[in-house]
Amino acid sequence: MQSFGCLVFMPRFFPRYNFETKMACPSHWKDIEDKFFECSICLDLFKEPKLLPCLHRFCKQCLEPILEGKVGTFECPLCKDVCKITNNRIDGFKTDFHMKSMLQFIQLQKTFENREERECIGCEEKLKVTAYCFMCKEFLCVQCYQFHLTKKIFAKHQKHVLGLNDLERKSLTQEKLASLMEAPRCHTHTEHMAQLCCCTCGNLPVCVTCTYGKHKGHDLQDVANVSKEEREKLQKRLEELEKRKENVPSLTNKINKVNAELTSIVTDAKSKWKMQYEDQTRKLKNKKEKEKREFNRFKTVLEERSRKELKELETEMEEKIRIIREDYDRMIKIKLRESKEKEDTKQNELENRELRIDEIMNKLDAVMNERNKTIEEQQQRKLRETQNLSDLCNQWVNKFENLSTIASSVLESHNHWTDAQCIPDIRAASEPLVEDIMKDFPEMESLSDITMDDLPMLCIDRVNISDNVESVVDVDVMKGNEFCLTGITSTGSGYIVVSGRLSRVHSFITVINRQGCQIRHDKIDEVIGSSLYPNRYCAALSRDKIASVCTSNQVVVYNIHDGSFTQNNITSLFDDIKTMKTKVGTCITTDPIHGHIIVGTYIGSLFIFDEEFKFIRALKLPEVIKWSRDILYHEGVLLICDLESRCAYAVTMDTSKAEAELLYKLPKPDIDGKTWYPCSICADRAGFVYILWSLDVQCTGQGIITQYSQDGQQLLTTKRTEDTARCMTTLMTEEGEKLLVATTRSGKMLCYGLTPE
Repeated sequence: MQSFGCLVFMPRFFPRYNFETKMACPSHWKDIEDKFFECSICLDLFKEPKLLPCLHRFCKQCLEPILEGKVGTFECPLCKDVCKITNNRIDGFKTDFHMKSMLQFIQLQKTFENREERECIGCEEKLKVTAYCFMCKEFLCVQCYQFHLTKKIFAKHQKHVLGLNDLERKSLTQEKLASLMEAPRCHTHTEHMAQLCCCTCGNLPVCVTCTYGKHKGHDLQDVANVSKEEREKLQKRLEELEKRKENVPSLTNKINKVNAELTSIVTDAKSKWKMQYEDQTRKLKNKKEKEKREFNRFKTVLEERSRKELKELETEMEEKIRIIREDYDRMIKIKLRESKEKEDTKQNELENRELRIDEIMNKLDAVMNERNKTIEEQQQRKLRETQNLSDLCNQWVNKFENLSTIASSVLESHNHWTDAQCIPDIRAASEPLVEDIMKDFPEMESLSDITMDDLPMLCIDRVNISDNVESVVDVDVMKGNEFCLTGITSTGSGYIVVSGRLSRVHSFITVINRQGCQIRHDKIDEVIGSSLYPNRYCAALSRDKIASVCTSNQVVVYNIHDGSFTQNNITSLFDDIKTMKTKVGTCITTDPIHGHIIVGTYIGSLFIFDEEFKFIRALKLPEVIKWSRDILYHEGVLLICDLESRCAYAVTMDTSKAEAELLYKLPKPDIDGKTWYPCSICADRAGFVYILWSLDVQCTGQGIITQYSQDGQQLLTTKRTEDTARCMTTLMTEEGEKLLVATTRSGKMLCYGLTPE
């Protein structure tokens, strides 16, 4: 038997689909595509077709292996919709008798067209078929066909006879075919013709006997009335679907726009990094050449000086050679040795500087490669997300086209029983499709948001902090009796974000510009029943988003432009940690390049998440670290301010391990012989580290700022700052990078200049 398809062909790429296609169905059989009648599993004409709730149909024998071993539900092989499995298994799905009737016609059509010889029911002769009687369900030869049409005994049969001429004229429509077939049999008493339609049992055909038996008391109606009502409902639903499908191409346009923006941003980022890389490489090479030139000048001066001294000594030697020869030889050796020692010392200095520059260049190469790799990973992840949306749209279009074809086919048949049996299923399948098409995807607007911070300024040997405060900004929102600022950060878009406690039951996140003007201020309700003050901490996650954690264990990702945020409560993550300490989040940092959110706690552990709050792992800290006041992800390691030990530490940051290793302790400041508490930590673009220290654990006493080398192991600068300084961050401005220090209750924000050498 020749194979035909059961589904309408769907283009692979969603944007090329013509949504102006109307839902008109061909009324002639020749206009229906052959694939409509083919099972997509066996690729043959349907045999005992079973209809799924999604309106896809399959042969009964093809569907049975798919259901084997499945309990409760299974996925449609075509659209992946989840379908429930009843206790009757395969028999619980409707047999599509509308499709069976169409397939029956196809078989009849092939028999007529091929002029096959079949046994005639009238004369029992095997002759070429001329007609088919749908009441006899047998073929007729030409003589018996005429006998059927003229004798009164077959009066009831005459309007159910299909002649060869009807096919040759190709005038047979679905409506005409439906009129040829007799009414269905009662589903219970198959020997009786159905006279009524039971709406209580899903429009089942029943006979009069059933009205006194199994279907007594049910909603029994004339099939013509049921058909009319079902057709009207379907037509209304199809009109609604036709209107709402216009949302699909607009979603596609958004996807294409996001993909274009994503590609443009990635290209700009790579170009920008390449220029920065080439600029820094050129500076490093120039510095290397400069060191060589200085050494050569030094060597030339040294040699000239030595020659002059030797000449003077030689003159003196000639005058006193007989007296001081031994002393002269000794002095020559001393001068030569001293000269050689100075040259060797300078040579070693040059080699060390060259090694340092080579290390910086190698590190810059590694950073450049890592940034390119990371942004490509981000690009691929975003493209996968947009592809998932495109695939979802393709599924909607497939379902829509399949539903339209089936609905139109049923409507064109004008068969009351077909309407009653099929239209409820079509309407049921259209309801989730309408809901899907009307879905909005607000997260799609952020798919073009790529983290692309500038390359670190590794060619800078030193950054000087201005001796005095350059400016003081008063922020009104940072004042109040119960107000307490606990967090500050800046974003790539140039805004400053502060967070903290607003009252005993509210925390806040506030966005301000560089002049201290409020852009937005959002109050956040805390967890009911928490006995702790709702102190909130924050860290930049991308150009337009920050990550934040509160002592009530609420972690949020906050959009600085519209104030929207998603949140997650992490209290349950403390359950596996055996400790009597207060189990709260106390600080937060981010790894924007890899999209990680790192939450510090009061129990000597860290929790690591991705941007969607997917928990990655808990990282146990070394025993010496008990209370993380502030943390900073910096150059692949984690720098931690620990209040309990009053020290700052560097530990490994390997998400594949359960425990972090202690690398070193950062040097502590030694001012006035007092013990200082580390309160806040940050780093500038050149990689230099800054820590804010206070004389008390609440960070309300005297304050000092320390600057460290890029690896954090050398203390470079110590300077006093205003009392009650609580937290700090860096900010890029048109004049260069600045160091911002915020006080806890006065509403002041101090700005220091950072000048690279």
